[in-house]
Amino acid sequence: MEEEKLTWADIKQGFEDIKQGFEDSKRRSDEVWAQIAKTDAQIAEVNAQMKKTDIRIAEMTKNVCGISDSNGLFAEEFFFNTLSEKKEFAGIHFDEVEDDVRGKQKQPDGKRLRDQFDILMTNAASVAIVEVKYRARKDDVETLAVRKVENFKTLFPEYKGFKIYLGLAALAFEKDVVNEARKYGVGLLQQVGETIESANDWEVRAY
Repeated sequence: MEEEKLTWADIKQGFEDIKQGFEDSKRRSDEVWAQIAKTDAQIAEVNAQMKKTDIRIAEMTKNVCGISDSNGLFAEEFFFNTLSEKKEFAGIHFDEVEDDVRGKQKQPDGKRLRDQFDILMTNAASVAIVEVKYRARKDDVETLAVRKVENFKTLFPEYKGFKIYLGLAALAFEKDVVNEARKYGVGLLQQVGETIESANDWEVRAY
């Protein structure tokens, strides 16, 4: 069988095919890199939008918290001023009314017990602890009647033997607050115009 000889035209065509292959490969590579660049740009745009959204959420949260803090401060100031003038709670007259009373004490296990009481009313034999909320919830009653009263007894031993009365003052009460307050014998105070009134029809319990 006679061996087939390569002509110059064949060699030239071979080089052209190789060149075309390189060009096709480069074109596909360029298309891939272009797509990657486009994707990176889209990801960067999404990240930028997410950053803007995070900023908006942070600003909204700050505004909401600011409003909440302002409402809380208004409630505390209103009830403190009114109780300071009236000096009466649960049908009992008190001699002194203090706000933002704080206590701390190192415990035997080395931990520090800290607590804060919105309004404290005292006389020679009784103490009234009044917690103030802009909007009172059911859990606030149990927190006051279980945790805070016990913390008070530990942090302020000078009131040992005193009768302790508990009150929850708020501009608004959520559902079930009344039933929970009745259960624990906690007095409820609410704003009525420029003064406050009792919102309970039960006797406030002495702890």
